[in-house]
Amino acid sequence: MIDLHSPPGGRYENNDLAIFNEPVYQDHFVALWERIARRFRGRPAIWGYDLINEPVQNLPSPAGVPDYLGTQVRAARAIRAIDPETPIFIAAAEWDSAQGFRELEPIDIPRVIYQVHMYVPSAFTHQGVHGAWTPTAYPGRIEGEIWDKARLRSVLEPVRVFQRAYNVHIYVGEFSAIRWAPGAVDYLRDCIELFEEYDWDWSYHAYREWDGWSVEHGDDPEDRARTQEPSDRMRLLLEWFARNKK
Repeated sequence: MIDLHSPPGGRYENNDLAIFNEPVYQDHFVALWERIARRFRGRPAIWGYDLINEPVQNLPSPAGVPDYLGTQVRAARAIRAIDPETPIFIAAAEWDSAQGFRELEPIDIPRVIYQVHMYVPSAFTHQGVHGAWTPTAYPGRIEGEIWDKARLRSVLEPVRVFQRAYNVHIYVGEFSAIRWAPGAVDYLRDCIELFEEYDWDWSYHAYREWDGWSVEHGDDPEDRARTQEPSDRMRLLLEWFARNKK
């Protein structure tokens, strides 16, 4: 799956992507996808084209400039003129969150898959990522509210509603919990069971990108070495991977 993770122009201070505001960057964005499609069309190892990672649009696009969804539609049409087969991934707004599916609309382009990322509640999944933290366990009370599998189901409900309404393919492109989060394996298990119940594809974030997300490391944030024995999180993923049909 090819992911253009940081598009031309980057992000503004408010996290909006420049491609939703400045034609020069949007034009270059589309041209890059055309180049990628020409190079990789017809290659069976490529599962799909992931157009935009975690789009954010706090302010409206200027007149005549497509917004976060229109930008993806423009790129997707350009790709389809070159490659009619390889799936294209469309991302929801608000960091590709489940909440973003409330405003998402289906697009009339063949072989499209709609993508969501799952890091809710961030006070649990990202504890210690950005500085000092107090250990917060799952399931349990997090920031004054009870979080369990039923609560995760309610968070993902907008995606489920969208899936049912339009009979579309859903892909969870990222989900995770930082390795030192108490109950990380329980959170991952509940997420995966929900994804599987809904017949969604999913990818764990992330493999050998940073040891904070690594399932090859234990739960001690000070220990940067890989564990001799598989972590409980790794065993969970391997159990699910083993169910894939060859």
